[in-house]
Amino acid sequence: MNRRIRGMSSLQRKISAIFVLFFLTMALGLTVQGNLSQHLIVHPLWEELLESSTARMLAGGKPAPGEEQPPTGLVRGWRLGAGPIPADMPPYFAALRPGYYDEERMDSYESDLSHAVLVTPVGDGERIVMAVDITDLENYQNNMALVSVLIAVLSAAMIAGSIAWVYRSLRRPIGVLAQRMEELDPEQPSQRLATDFALSELHDIAVIVNGHLERVERFIERERSLLDQASHEFRTPIAVIAGAVDVLKLHDLPPAAGAPLARIESTAENLTEIMAALLFLSREDGKAPLETTRLDALLLALIDDHRHLLDGKDAHFVVEALEPLTVNSPEAIARIVVGNLLRNAAENSYQGAIRVSLAQGRLSIQDSGAGFDTVAAARRYTQALRTSAKQGGGQGLGLFLTRRVCERFGWTLAISSDPAHGTLAEMTFV
Repeated sequence: MNRRIRGMSSLQRKISAIFVLFFLTMALGLTVQGNLSQHLIVHPLWEELLESSTARMLAGGKPAPGEEQPPTGLVRGWRLGAGPIPADMPPYFAALRPGYYDEERMDSYESDLSHAVLVTPVGDGERIVMAVDITDLENYQNNMALVSVLIAVLSAAMIAGSIAWVYRSLRRPIGVLAQRMEELDPEQPSQRLATDFALSELHDIAVIVNGHLERVERFIERERSLLDQASHEFRTPIAVIAGAVDVLKLHDLPPAAGAPLARIESTAENLTEIMAALLFLSREDGKAPLETTRLDALLLALIDDHRHLLDGKDAHFVVEALEPLTVNSPEAIARIVVGNLLRNAAENSYQGAIRVSLAQGRLSIQDSGAGFDTVAAARRYTQALRTSAKQGGGQGLGLFLTRRVCERFGWTLAISSDPAHGTLAEMTFV
């Protein structure tokens, strides 16, 4: 199961990024060092050295006193004329035109040695060829480049190993902690996480989670106790009221008492359904017994129950479509949701038809009222939910139940309003 939230970076990714950044920085440093070493081979100082050596050789037509050109060494010079090429001079030097040739230009000539060469014309077809042997320096530079490559390869291997070690060291215990948390059953009390982690940070997290579980458990216990007590306390007076209504119906009452008695009976039945809905919604999802309800039959009964709301009005219910539909919910839950929609339509209609349709898994109720501002109504709906949740009041109980029922069963409710045609409420069940 993928628990990662989109856009969230993992700890492994962050640590890997740090290691990769370190490797790139080191590789950049080695590259700069190699370029500087290569630049030393073609540095202008070799040209300056050869120019000064040539100048000393030409001083007075012969070497300056006390500074005779040595016959051996890293810096060598030859005077070339029409005669044969000196035996100790590389033959390809004789083909060089006047100018300076650094190591890069000399790479085009096949030779086991590396030189920087300066060819200077001196007149009468003669040339001074001055060369410095930089073979040892180039070999040293190549060896350093090889060492840099080896360092980079070893560093990459060490970094890859470090990332793998960090990944294995963190991923498994964190995965164990996540699995233990997922295995906690809300229906089982007194559950705690094991704290036997080698990493002290995970141990601290498990201890903190256990403390939170204990506080949540006490809170849930208080809520359940309150709900059980409230349910018991409410059921008794509701049952007494319902029984009293039944007794009163056995007597001959004045006609004026009929309407109040009907309201008392309807209110008692409504409270009974609300208590059943609250008890059902308080259970964990998936733990409540599966019940089904024939919505088409329930809809007709609810329309009959709400006809009295249209007494004295020039309005009436019209059933335009009634397809068979079975929903996976208790009848009390469906009765509350559909009853609220019918009640709102009846209370806001004063003339004309209230059109009810049940087709293709959708219940549509179109009243003939004056309509309303849907944006403002949505704002009032949200505010009523917040007020009901914060203050625990009952003014938003119907809204609260509607929201919870839709979330629980995956139903959707869409409301649109037009002052010219009234309000359309559409509840989609499938």
